[in-house]
Amino acid sequence: MATRKTPRRLTKKAFLEQATRGALSTDRVLADLVAELHGYEQKYGMRSEIFYALIAGTAAEDHPDFLQWAMCYRTYFRAVQAKFPLKDLTAYAVLASTPGAGA
Repeated sequence: MATRKTPRRLTKKAFLEQATRGALSTDRVLADLVAELHGYEQKYGMRSEIFYALIAGTAAEDHPDFLQWAMCYRTYFRAVQAKFPLKDLTAYAVLASTPGAGA
């Protein structure tokens, strides 16, 4: 019977060191952040964007788990913005027509 290998987990310090020196690709960083966010979402039964909207700037953000979740979400959001700058996404924007404006 083959033993199941568990993936080697990086410590946050090792993760940051690898990410800052370019050893991790942006895709890998995003995948790791998504996995961490998913863990919090499963644990607390709430999507990260809803959690962040409710918790940011409140005293509850001081709870260790919530603080880590908020930091992970902010890091994820910034990484996505860095990978997909807004100016690059404007080509995909769909402009809604204004009601009453003659077509």
